[in-house]
Amino acid sequence: MPIRIASATHDPYFVLSEWSVKEIVPFVEALAWLYLRKPHHAVRIINNFAPGDAALFGNSVQNAISLLRYDVSDLESNLASSDPNIRTKAEKTRNNRLYQRDGLLFQHISWLAARLQFPTALATPPHVRKADKGFDGFLIERQDAGDAISRIILCEDKATTNPRNLVTTSIWPEIRSIVASERDLEILDALTALLSGVPEEEREGLIRDIVWQRTRCFRVALTTGPGDIKASAYAHLFEGFDEQVTGDATVRRGDVMPLADVRGYLDQLAASVISVLERM
Repeated sequence: MPIRIASATHDPYFVLSEWSVKEIVPFVEALAWLYLRKPHHAVRIINNFAPGDAALFGNSVQNAISLLRYDVSDLESNLASSDPNIRTKAEKTRNNRLYQRDGLLFQHISWLAARLQFPTALATPPHVRKADKGFDGFLIERQDAGDAISRIILCEDKATTNPRNLVTTSIWPEIRSIVASERDLEILDALTALLSGVPEEEREGLIRDIVWQRTRCFRVALTTGPGDIKASAYAHLFEGFDEQVTGDATVRRGDVMPLADVRGYLDQLAASVISVLERM
């Protein structure tokens, strides 16, 4: 498998996992297939199988390449302006475009990791646009007999150079709003989409029988830099998780992808995925 996932339970707080890329070639190829909206092909690759035949629709390859780039040609004159206000505004716009590109790329990485962590779960694909709203990832697991939903996993994926600040200012409020039932319609929409292949009567029964407080699980995935490690670990980034979500440690998952240079790595990774797409 191209991604190595090392996990440990920090009772009673959360399960902490650390990702690392073991094999870059299949990792990049899996990302390319995923950007083409071919999740089954991506999963075959991360499980060490050939992707198999695929139908590439219309201009989908070029569309995928566009998602892996961020265009600043319209900002060139303002970025070079002698007026600091104009230049600062242009730099902010450029950075926002970069952050959106990186955020979407990290969602794709996180999706691959989730398929390895929860191989039997049904999962929504990553967003198809850089600024799409909604859950970064949504998975459901059914009991062995397939007659009930045993776990609903809601994912928050953030490509950031300041993970702890983002956790406290953005992620914890997002989780609190979900726990307070302020996003139940979004959850129902995602559930219905994942269960679309189930007959309507059975689907309604599955949804009706969910005990939300018992089945929900939150997974927060972050990029981290060299300065984010303390005492050889990353647990401090998720301090307070148990205050946001009650239950045993397994309902709270904190995942990290340590990188020496977050923006540089994601930029190079995007270029590598583009190269694979161009060969298609």
